[in-house]
Amino acid sequence: MALVLNLNDYKAPHLEVDFGFKKVSVKLTDDTTSKMSAFTVDANKMLKEADKLTDDELSKLPRQKAKERLENVLGDARDLLEGAFDELFGEPGLGVELYNRLGKSTVSLANVFSRVNDEVNNANQHKEDQKLNRYNRRHNNSKKK
Repeated sequence: MALVLNLNDYKAPHLEVDFGFKKVSVKLTDDTTSKMSAFTVDANKMLKEADKLTDDELSKLPRQKAKERLENVLGDARDLLEGAFDELFGEPGLGVELYNRLGKSTVSLANVFSRVNDEVNNANQHKEDQKLNRYNRRHNNSKKK
């Protein structure tokens, strides 16, 4: 008995994202998925750091210092997210464009990134489910013969 596989059924899926002003796509390789996870972890840490800046903590600082502190924390997260969009989709300037179109909100940019990350996870899971279903169908059919 010989097993014949159509390798096209097993290729990494593509994710296409339409941001309204631009359509981009990315092939969901292991490298892409791992980068996406790393960016998500880093961005979440930075945003949690921003959340930890309490009004009480900031009120103890002079107004200008408080503003700088908050801007630095949010700026680091924004820079990371902007770079993540650029790198993942191979589109330099995409992250900055998204940030500007989202009203210059780092939290909104993080929410969009999170939504894209959810779709990456869904696409990967869907592809794995398809492979498993094909395997199960073939395996069950060969047992019946």
